Amino acid sequence: MAVPAAPSAAPNRAARLASIAGAITLLAGLTGCGGSSPAGPTPTPQPQVVVPPPTMTPPPNTAPVISGLTAQGTRRREPANLADAGEEIVLTATVTDAETAVDRLTFEWSSPVGSFSGTGPSVRWRAPASVPAPLVATLQLRVVDGDQRAERTVAVDVHDHAREVGDMATRFLADFSDNGVPVAVVMRNFLPGCYGTSEETGDVEKDRREYTHVQTRLDPPVVTVDFDGVCPYQNRPGDACSTSFVRWETRKTNGEREINEGHDQVVAMYRQDRWWLCDSRWDGRKVFGTADSYFRLLTRQPSR
Repeated sequence: MAVPAAPSAAPNRAARLASIAGAITLLAGLTGCGGSSPAGPTPTPQPQVVVPPPTMTPPPNTAPVISGLTAQGTRRREPANLADAGEEIVLTATVTDAETAVDRLTFEWSSPVGSFSGTGPSVRWRAPASVPAPLVATLQLRVVDGDQRAERTVAVDVHDHAREVGDMATRFLADFSDNGVPVAVVMRNFLPGCYGTSEETGDVEKDRREYTHVQTRLDPPVVTVDFDGVCPYQNRPGDACSTSFVRWETRKTNGEREINEGHDQVVAMYRQDRWWLCDSRWDGRKVFGTADSYFRLLTRQPSR
């Protein structure tokens, strides 16, 4: 009887080797994932949100500030805010702006009279060439910065200095030569308290008491303007000088006739925004008469 052959050990060995290899593969896979849990699905990338930087709000645009506005003539010691007919004066504005440099601002100068030259915070203004009477000119400055602006005005007194002083001096001499004009009217344009006013008032009062004016020649005046200057005859201080040739024929209460001729110098002062007279000095000679009493009155010499 035949005995069956023993099963071969080779297949069992191969199966065991395959089992071991699978275990090793599984273990390697678990180790590579960093843990014993099976690997999950790959997460979907999320879009990054970009946060913009905060918006800086610009500061508000404030209006320019005009802290000063001056008007000054170019004559020596000429008062501020004063102009002669046809004179060119300097206007200067002091301006600041919190956001804008001054040279980037717009300056607009205007006036109903006269004319401007130049640009910026300092310009020149020329007064009208002739003014029939003193007038007040309003000069305006507008400073513009975008939608912001500031305005300011300055008032300038415009005079025709030579004409006004000459007319006033001529009126005084004509009234003085007319016995029918009261002393107060003769002296109406003299500045109260000026150094020559009181003395001149006394001369007019004495003229009215003791003399009659028979005939007078009064020539047009020659006027010079020099603020805080000196009138040449006897060095009389004044802002303007008016000099006129005058010839007076007078008769005293006792009948004495006398003719005197020469130049009368009238001193004027600019005060309180107008011209005033202050002093009168006569530089002349007697040309007829045996007496010299009126000559002494004119030259303020003591009577004999």
